[in-house]
Amino acid sequence: MKKKHLIASALALGIIGGAVAVPNAIFADSDAVSTSANTSTYGNHDEVKTPGNHDVCLFKTKDLFNVVLDGKSPLTEFSISPGYGHVKLRVKNNTKATLTFTLRHVNSGDYLLTKYVGAGEPFTWYSTDSFSNGMRAGDYEIQWRAGGAYVDATAWGISATSSDEL
Repeated sequence: MKKKHLIASALALGIIGGAVAVPNAIFADSDAVSTSANTSTYGNHDEVKTPGNHDVCLFKTKDLFNVVLDGKSPLTEFSISPGYGHVKLRVKNNTKATLTFTLRHVNSGDYLLTKYVGAGEPFTWYSTDSFSNGMRAGDYEIQWRAGGAYVDATAWGISATSSDEL
């Protein structure tokens, strides 16, 4: 009979102890619990604080476009926001001909550059290659051609506040 009371008492204490420990673990202060050096921090400002109270600079980039190019002379349109004039373009030419692309600033009508990508080749262009201080804000378009052949390529572009972020 004493064994039954002993087992029942032990079970009751275990249940009560668990009922107190679980909520304390759930509602514990996260700064006191986390000591990980791999803590990720996200924010909307230039500077944020991590749990270790370290300053972190956030890179600022924006996606400009990510397109599959097909047709005789596809056109890609995008805009560069003020302060985001550092640009990286990546092209993969799947065409069996040289791909030619021409970049135009729509607002001014200025043709800024023409580049060539070999058949089956990848190509990366950084705005600092042609514009050391970055590109002006505004609307842009890229005209893609393959010497009369059907264009088959992929391209993407990003802009950033600094060339180091590309």
